[in-house]
Amino acid sequence: MRNRYYIFGLIVFLTACQKQKAQLKRIDGRWKVELVRVLDGEGFTFYDSVPAGEIVISSDLKKMDGRIELDYSYFGLNQVQDSFVVNSANFDINESGDHLYVKRLTDTIDVRILLSSKKDLEFEYYDKKQYRLRRFALRKL
Repeated sequence: MRNRYYIFGLIVFLTACQKQKAQLKRIDGRWKVELVRVLDGEGFTFYDSVPAGEIVISSDLKKMDGRIELDYSYFGLNQVQDSFVVNSANFDINESGDHLYVKRLTDTIDVRILLSSKKDLEFEYYDKKQYRLRRFALRKL
């Protein structure tokens, strides 16, 4: 009976490792931002369809580097200029491969991977300081 539990635990562990490896392989590389969506704390959604910047993800080193500049209009009254910056930030990946924990100099953010393929990557994270959910759609270079 113990052997069955041991074998079952080993299978679960190996399956989880395979998900991580597959996800890391898909997200590795240089990514150019295509679209940014910002959902503020009051439930309003804003888009920046011409954002600038790129992110470089190194799966071997588990490092993320890059900068994304975003610019959107807040109800036509104010022009909001913001950025997402990761300077050689280390990251960890969870067992199921759908969350990255990015350790920046100032904080650690929980990045949720929504879509990952050979050419497309989409992720989001909640900015606790500004009460905004930010979603980024990227294309591989």
